[in-house]
Amino acid sequence: MSQLAPVLFTRRYSDLVEIGLSRLPSLSPDWTDHNAHDPGISLIELLAWVAEAEIYALARSRRDERLAYAALMGFVPNGARPAQGLIWPDHDSPDAPEAMFTSAIVIERDQVIHTVRADQPSFRPLQRILWLAARVVALTTRLPDGSMVDHSGANRRGSPAFQPFGAADGRGVVLAMTLEATGAAPLFWREPADDARLVIGVRAAGGQSKAAPAAANSAGSPLEVTLVTPSQRVPLRIVEDTTGGFLRTGFCSLDVSAIRDPSTSAILEFRLPRGFDRAPGILRIEPNVIPITQSEAASEIHVLSGAPNQGFDLEYPGLEFEPGAESVKIEVEAVGGFEEWKRCDRLSDQGPQDRVFQLDPVAARISFGNGINGTIPPSAAQIRASYSVSQGMAGNTAANRKWLVFHSMPASGVNPDPIAGGEDPSGWLEQRRQARQSIAQVHPLVSVADIEAAALALPDLEVGRAWLVPARIGDVSTETIRLVAMQSRLAGAEPRSVPETARWLEAVRRALVPRMSLGARLAVVAPRYVDFTIRARIVPEPRLDVGQVKRSVVRELTRRLALVGSAAGQPLRAFGLAVTRRDLVAWLQALPDVRHVADLQVMLAGGKAVETVKVPRTGLPHIDLGSSEIDIALPAEGATR
Repeated sequence: MSQLAPVLFTRRYSDLVEIGLSRLPSLSPDWTDHNAHDPGISLIELLAWVAEAEIYALARSRRDERLAYAALMGFVPNGARPAQGLIWPDHDSPDAPEAMFTSAIVIERDQVIHTVRADQPSFRPLQRILWLAARVVALTTRLPDGSMVDHSGANRRGSPAFQPFGAADGRGVVLAMTLEATGAAPLFWREPADDARLVIGVRAAGGQSKAAPAAANSAGSPLEVTLVTPSQRVPLRIVEDTTGGFLRTGFCSLDVSAIRDPSTSAILEFRLPRGFDRAPGILRIEPNVIPITQSEAASEIHVLSGAPNQGFDLEYPGLEFEPGAESVKIEVEAVGGFEEWKRCDRLSDQGPQDRVFQLDPVAARISFGNGINGTIPPSAAQIRASYSVSQGMAGNTAANRKWLVFHSMPASGVNPDPIAGGEDPSGWLEQRRQARQSIAQVHPLVSVADIEAAALALPDLEVGRAWLVPARIGDVSTETIRLVAMQSRLAGAEPRSVPETARWLEAVRRALVPRMSLGARLAVVAPRYVDFTIRARIVPEPRLDVGQVKRSVVRELTRRLALVGSAAGQPLRAFGLAVTRRDLVAWLQALPDVRHVADLQVMLAGGKAVETVKVPRTGLPHIDLGSSEIDIALPAEGATR
């Protein structure tokens, strides 16, 4: 079987010199002196000598050396990572919990959750959850000018995507979710709900976050939430927000322990007092979403003999541990109860009075001291180990599975997104793969392709198109790199207002500047849109539906004048390229549904008719199809083309 790539570890000095010399004719045809006295040949020989030394060292490094190299790049071994995800109410099921329960209930932290068809792997809620016997009856956006936008239908269907805080920066906008009890009981318990949280799930238009839902404190959330009932307004503390302000698929966990209200209806008001860099777009938002994790608590008891250098292996496989986190809790029996001992990196650094233990996370082994380096646990004393385990990748579950949460029901919910994020413990091969990815992706931005690719890859900012403006002869040198950035379009539709706000452009610049070369200055700007409309009268082919022909015309104009791609490989309008009336006529005339274009006028935003829509160098033509007039005139009887 032939190898896909050469095995470089077998190359020696002479091989590397030969490789370098063989590349010279193609890389530098004018370099013809390849003799040993040439300085360039001397440099090739020197580089070959250094490369051979590095290959030798890498091929023979010990495990501890590989770990040290990985730590220098920020890669530290981790244990099994649990799969996490969200279970949403299944409104299509006649056995949905909201149709069966008449009052609020609490889902405990140790509740076992699994799919309908298999009881393994099992999951647990991420937190103690207050589940309401309620449904969303209305979802509206109140804009600063007093107008209202109703999203109830789109939210119920899960499509199309909508902007809950409008297309501007979100300040002064209120998203109001009206809840109504499905029974006669109050929405919230009359008694305090203690630490049970009301969880609001959000499905972002961009899909699920690449990372599994992770904890985020309220200080990191830009949201403010208020509960409004007929008798009171109560601000709710955000305990956890994994959505980043509705930018990502995740959940918001709300503290409702202070709510004591007999009302059967309420309104949750969401605000963004500081605004945001990018207007979020979502598909669905509602309560009673259950965040789950495939993590399980484990505990075991061991008894040692009191000899030095003793230890034990953890009984349950799949130990979860993260760099810098305390993954195992060790408690040793003492007078009056159990005393917690601390974990140390090396027992050899400890003194005889230090009550510490050492954890080998790869072998999942606990080791104690010898009386000189670390205290010896008392003989016959019970030692309690507490930790968390998971099944790693085995916990990842495909989307659209039915789940059992309340085991008295056939099904309790569905996951529209995959349950993801489960990983097996990392090894040195995984670390090597991560290191190669880091070297390829996280490096200083030097070339045009580097800067444009980095802009497109920025998380949460949804950069849909990036173009580095090339310098031209005669340009005034300002030593500033100009990047034209465009925001992704919601559902692929061109908005009527400019989506690239000054705040969003500054956020893109701030994210890129730390990776720019030393001394380089970056300016991120929006394209200069030139708005225009058309007034067209089109004669279709006989016996065709007028509505179908008009849709075909709109589709073709949208495709030809696309500014931001909604699909991979979609051709986009070039910057600075004008569009003429002749272009528009030719595009429409070429459609199989169109017999001929009887008349077509192009008008700028001020109403002036023009033959050519001229755009500046960093500009783009922006057609407003909503304000354009496209009349499909049926051909006269017996007319010829």
